[in-house]
Amino acid sequence: MNTHYSPPLKLFLLALTTNVILSACSTSKNNFRAVQTSDGRVGVQTVATAKDEEVMAVAIEECKKFGKKGAAISEVRTTLNDRFPVMHTFTCTTY
Repeated sequence: MNTHYSPPLKLFLLALTTNVILSACSTSKNNFRAVQTSDGRVGVQTVATAKDEEVMAVAIEECKKFGKKGAAISEVRTTLNDRFPVMHTFTCTTY
């Protein structure tokens, strides 16, 4: 009689594979840097390949630290920074 039970191993491998696939499709957290600008807005410095949805999520997360509920895009510009060549500027909103 075989008492070896392998579904947990299969489940682990499935979860690991899914994680690798999903992480390959998104931008790493190391490729974002949130800053507060001198005029009170939130800036998100990113790599050029970052997706708009990911940048917006970082901005909303940063605005929540200031008691706001959302973010509206104000400006996108390129910078001379080699690591973060794009700066997205957001205005925090209460809705």
